[in-house]
Amino acid sequence: MKNSNTKQVRFRAIVDACGEPEIASLWTSPERDKNFRTAVRQNRVLSVKQQNVGSKKDFGQVGFLRDKNISWLIFPKTLKAFENQRVIGINYDLVRTAGVVGTVVKAETKKTAIHKRPGVVQPRWTKPTLVQADSVISGKKFSIKFRFVAEVETVDHVEASTRKEAIKIAEGRARTPDFSKGVITRRILKVSEA
Repeated sequence: MKNSNTKQVRFRAIVDACGEPEIASLWTSPERDKNFRTAVRQNRVLSVKQQNVGSKKDFGQVGFLRDKNISWLIFPKTLKAFENQRVIGINYDLVRTAGVVGTVVKAETKKTAIHKRPGVVQPRWTKPTLVQADSVISGKKFSIKFRFVAEVETVDHVEASTRKEAIKIAEGRARTPDFSKGVITRRILKVSEA
């Protein structure tokens, strides 16, 4: 971002003229995000340089710029009147929080287990229920409880006269395996309002 002696405009003036912006949450490259590309074409994007070292304040410039420590704000109206101006006084309290996109999955709390092999418990999961995004009110806080399950298979060679005896010997000398080489799954157990 260029640091030249250009005309300056306060962030509040842009918000008053063009509406409250949203932070662009890009889950892919900017070139692949259709909504972001549309906002760039319509001149509704403000690139904000965030200073993470020193006492310098964040500042912005109208348009899409790529650089280190940059975030993008998308305004509802065009920023054409503020082109080639340095935006100062960035107040993040004036930035609107983005709403939910897509569908929200409601976690299933009841779980049962089936025993397929002796000594191994495998969880039975039911299909999650989908909740429409329109019914979710933004601004609430939730507690999300996760369960991480690591599964590692090991082989132990045991000498015994019966199958039952072999299982008993193997269970007696089984040690905690190295889970870093296993398969780790993540499940949401409970979602509750905080």
